[in-house]
Parts: sequence; structure tokens; C-alpha cells
Amino acid sequence: MHPLRVLVVALSLAAGLGCKPKDLRAPNQASLKPTSELMPEADRLINGLLLGRVSELHAWMSPSLKSVVRPPELAATGERLRTRYGQPIGILEEKVHKEGDLTWYSGLVVYARGKAGAPDRKVRLVLFQFAVTPDRALDRLLVREHLAFEQIAGPARRYATVTRLHFVSTGEWTIVHGGPRRMTNYHHNHRGQRFAYDMVVMKGGRSKPVGGSGNKDSYCYGYPVLAPASGTVIRAVNDVPENRPGTTGEGGGNGVVIDHGFGEASSLWHMIPGTVTVKVGDKVELGQELGKVGNSGHSSGPHIHFHVATKANSPQGELGLPAPFVDVYIDGAWYERKMPVRSDRVRRTATDRLERKQRGSAEVLIDAAL
Repeated sequence: MHPLRVLVVALSLAAGLGCKPKDLRAPNQASLKPTSELMPEADRLINGLLLGRVSELHAWMSPSLKSVVRPPELAATGERLRTRYGQPIGILEEKVHKEGDLTWYSGLVVYARGKAGAPDRKVRLVLFQFAVTPDRALDRLLVREHLAFEQIAGPARRYATVTRLHFVSTGEWTIVHGGPRRMTNYHHNHRGQRFAYDMVVMKGGRSKPVGGSGNKDSYCYGYPVLAPASGTVIRAVNDVPENRPGTTGEGGGNGVVIDHGFGEASSLWHMIPGTVTVKVGDKVELGQELGKVGNSGHSSGPHIHFHVATKANSPQGELGLPAPFVDVYIDGAWYERKMPVRSDRVRRTATDRLERKQRGSAEVLIDAAL
């Protein structure tokens, strides 16, 4: 069994924005799927909340999820959806992926309140994200409002990614640049990389031993760079020579960009030439090795550069997105979702080993402002 069982019912995300987001334009009805084409359990959950089938939904949950999610919370969530969001009119986009023994579903469902064509009709997106066990019990669950990119003027400080982003290498790493603030992240002024990370392996407070001067002396050199989530490779570079330590090249050097769906793409750069294992069009899975850590491109020493952004489909180019990691250890503590900042020590949860350490109480968020 997977170690974490969490319900997060965070409707509505928009309530915490500090300013009202733009209204969402109604999508073309022909572009919506009336039911899920990937996972029948999605329809079971969406319709169960719509129709108030609380007992059925609660009985479907795994024992550990039942222990943190009570029927009154499910009933209240369904009531909020009906009264504030209206009726589900179709699925805009959906995806299924694996994490260890869990099968995950992510789907953006379009809700509408008011008559079609009426000037006061409101359309909103709701993310349904959940995982089922091998015996199909509901084991993890997230339901929240989702803001489309057209609703964000930028920067996307309050955007929450649909993609579940796992840490991108093995072992423990130290964040050199990262987080949402200028004081901990020198990428802050870059539109597409505002929330980017640079990270290295440190031992005794150093990234290389005393006297070490070559690329290979860096502790992180040659470490695997792993896919943070499943997706399709839309860019791959593998032939940029490495820099001499202390000198700086241009661009990202060798690396990979992955389209994760939902308009979100991750970029991983500065790999050793000849080690990139994928090409444009390849499908990659969570944790798949993409290449080896090196010192190519705009880099003065071996490290991983990682950021998430929209695909560059606007005149302004890509928009950097916050990229918290999920199921991650930061400074020795485990978090369901957290964005590390400069000096934090980070490592991934080994989903293939299914760690079973005690996590503490599960987080339950029900937004009373809905």
C-alpha cells in the first residue's frame, strides 16, 4: 500500500488569489467529453458528488482514506459544487498515469451555472485528481477549482499545476536557487523561469572536494536526471560541448523539455553531451532517466536546472509556473506537496520501494469561502 492517504478538497483556489481572476470563456461544447474516456471511476466520482451519493463514495474509499474523510465532508463538498459551480457539462482534458502501485487520474471538468447563452452564465474549471489501488479502492483525492492560463495576467504566483511533479534525481540535493522570491532565486526576473531551480549535491558544505577543479570532481556530476512526471518529449538537445569549470556557455546546453499535458511543460538542462536518452516525440514515464548531470550551456559548474512553464504559445513566450514537488523530503521531513527554497536539502520518495514511514496526520482542506 502507498504510504500517504490524503483528501484535499480545496474549492475554491481562486478565493485565495487576493484579486479576482478573469472570467473563463465558455469552451466549445464539441471539444468537451461527456464522460471519461480513460477511467470509469472519474464518472463515478463526479456524478457521486453531483447526486449526493455520499454513502457509496465513502464505501468506495480505502480504510486509511476513510479514516480522514468523513461522510459530512463529502456531502458538504457536493453541496458546494452544486450551489456555487452548477452542473458539470463535460471534461476538457484528462490523463492517467502510474505512481508505484497507484493509478492516478487527473481531469479538468467544466462546470456551468446559469442558462446556456444567458449573460450571467458562469463557467469554471474544477480539477478532479485521485488515485486508486490495484483493487480499485479510492485511496487519494484532490478536488479544487483550477484557473486556466487565460485567467492569469502573470506572474503565476497562485497557479497550482495539474501535473504531479516528483523530484528529478536520486540521493539528496541542495537547492542553490529556488522558491518564489527574488532573495532566494536569481531566476525571479525571468518570465519563463521565475520559479526555476538550480541544484547540486553537497558534502560537508561543499559541491566538490577541496582541491577539485574539474567537472568530474563535482559530487553531482554524472548523476541521473529523471522525468518528474509522464509526458511527451517536445525538445531534446544532446550535442553541446561541456564548459570548462569557471567558464560559461550559452542557453540550456544539453537537456529535455517534456509536455505533461494541461498546457504544462518541464525543462531539465545542463546534461553531459551524448547522455540524453530520449528524442522528440518519445513518451516518457515518471522516474525515467533522461540523461546525466553535466556542465553544458549557460552554466559555470555541474548542476541540474529545472523549471516548469506554459508551452510557448503566446507572443510573450512561456510563462513560468510554480513547481512544488510532491511526495518529497525537504530537510529530512516528508511533505505531500512543497516548494523548496535556497539551502533546502531535497530528495524524492522512492515510489518503487513504497516507503512506509509514519507521516503524521493527513491534511484536509475544505475552503469555507466556496
